[in-house]
Amino acid sequence: VGDWKLIKWYEGGHELYNLTEDLSERHDRATELPDKAAQLEAQLMAELQRVDAKLPRPNPNYRPKPQPK
Repeated sequence: VGDWKLIKWYEGGHELYNLTEDLSERHDRATELPDKAAQLEAQLMAELQRVDAKLPRPNPNYRPKPQPK
């Protein structure tokens, strides 16, 4: 929103960038500005709810295949 970009990871956590100062997104400001990150996350979640977005859900039946050695 505006100069800010929030990336929300559905596995947990998020990243926050000021695109005016950091267009290449090299400096995550989420820990430095937790209130801003929380504000943008709340806006994002409200918009996703408003449009009835389908969010990823864990599959309880998923069993990863063993990786070859």
